[in-house]
Amino acid sequence: MSKPILVTGGAGFIGSHLIDLFEAENVEYIVLDNLSNGSVKNISTAISKNFFLQGDVKNFKLVEELISSASCVIHLACNVGVKNVIDNPLETIETNINSVKQIAYYCSINDIPLVFFSTSLVYTSHKEKKALFSETDETNTLGFHPVSMYVYSKKMGELLCDYYKQKMGLKYIIIRPFNMIGIRQQNHSGMVVPAFIKSAISNNTIDIYGNGEQTRTFSDVKTAMNLLWEIIKKNTTYGQIFNLATTEKSTSIIELAEMISGILNEPIKINFIPISQVYGDSYRDVKFRTPSLAKLKQHISAWDERDLKEILKEIIEYERQLNNSN
Repeated sequence: MSKPILVTGGAGFIGSHLIDLFEAENVEYIVLDNLSNGSVKNISTAISKNFFLQGDVKNFKLVEELISSASCVIHLACNVGVKNVIDNPLETIETNINSVKQIAYYCSINDIPLVFFSTSLVYTSHKEKKALFSETDETNTLGFHPVSMYVYSKKMGELLCDYYKQKMGLKYIIIRPFNMIGIRQQNHSGMVVPAFIKSAISNNTIDIYGNGEQTRTFSDVKTAMNLLWEIIKKNTTYGQIFNLATTEKSTSIIELAEMISGILNEPIKINFIPISQVYGDSYRDVKFRTPSLAKLKQHISAWDERDLKEILKEIIEYERQLNNSN
């Protein structure tokens, strides 16, 4: 690619690992981030090379200028995390919908591919074929709750991409990531793995919201970025949606807590807290979230799945080093 790839939200957790990959592959890039969730510490090389620009995707003039000079846009910037969305529901609309609309438009008129990061939360449960819909039915798995704004905003982003494809020929890839984990992930947004690990190291406790029987598929972020890059480089993947995960194996939240406790080899107290006490009575947690990777495997080569325990050990060692340096 003769022009740099624009990575919005590139100083965040996922974005910073993508930048690590670009550095290793000698791919030219520019990071745009307002640092509301990201950190310059995550992208020190980009800072030293002057490949970072602090700015907001809601600054449409700036975004238009950057896109006109880019070869591709990877749009990661969004208001994310249960706590963030609850505290800033209107910001979720401004950032997650309006910015996508403008970015998709600018990519269309400049004939530049757009890689849009959606969410696995767009998947909802379905009724039986003959069941009738009632006004009291949940319209998505999170219920009538502010976090639903996040889910709908991501789905709207997907629809906007497809709209601009139909109307203006936008070349897009939609990514639905499943529970990426790794070093540098923060817990202030309600991310379960860093929250568990940091609490276990600092306080010898782990707080589980609900009964802990809900399951998730935890994916190694470094492996996932390699898979993402393979997807982007193929012409056959555009105009499509892909689940992005590195395994189809599910782990319950209680199993995750016990695994972390076992790695630390210290007495960890596990507390069970009613989820309504944390997020309100209207919040509906997703009980199961497991991706099919059949389509992903059709388009890219096979990869080695990292063992969850090994990923957790790496994160725990990283957090311990941070604690020792502070």
